[in-house]
Amino acid sequence: MTTKPLRYAVDVTPHDVDAITRFVMDRLIHHRRPTLEVGTEGYRTNAALRTVVPGFAGSLGYEFRDEVVAEAQADDLKGLERIQKISGTWNDLVAVASQWQDVEGFDTARWCKVPFYHAQDEEDFRQWEEKEKASAAETAAFVSEYRIPGPRNGPQAVGEFIVVRDPDNADRWAVFEGSSQGRHWDGTAWQHARFTGAGPYLFGRATALATAHQHAGRDVADRETSQGR
Repeated sequence: MTTKPLRYAVDVTPHDVDAITRFVMDRLIHHRRPTLEVGTEGYRTNAALRTVVPGFAGSLGYEFRDEVVAEAQADDLKGLERIQKISGTWNDLVAVASQWQDVEGFDTARWCKVPFYHAQDEEDFRQWEEKEKASAAETAAFVSEYRIPGPRNGPQAVGEFIVVRDPDNADRWAVFEGSSQGRHWDGTAWQHARFTGAGPYLFGRATALATAHQHAGRDVADRETSQGR
């Protein structure tokens, strides 16, 4: 008989809890007596697990009590809290049991972690994931800022020219002088936008980049000329 794979937290049953708990406890008790000496690290680890595993089982068992199930069915918030507890505790129990996943008798189809509460939870996640991927792809395909190195020393020192996209208009760009972005190029001169009230986003991307490169090259040439090179 083929075991039906476990996929969602809502599919965890009391039988699953009993079976995986019995499997783990049998191994902990079997290996404790002949090989572990009292006081050793191995003995303490074994003893700790023999406390933790029944604790997980007890917590899960509580969530399957008739009155708890009834409350969860009558109240959406309690229903969500219940399935969250089942998911988290079951996954913790499986994490312990997975140390014996290569041992005969380990039910790989049922004794696995459940990443989703139910089918709708998975569907909601997939939709969110697709939106995130689309957003990331769109962002990666479009650079919103370019930095063009300029002269860092001498009277014409700028450091760099910044080409920036208008956050409200993907087709409009500005060229700023220096990383502080205090002055922008208006086509004829460098202006302080906060003084003139003029918007800095005046160019298409290609024009803005060409302008920045032109100023970077001109300023470097001017600096070299002033130094007699």
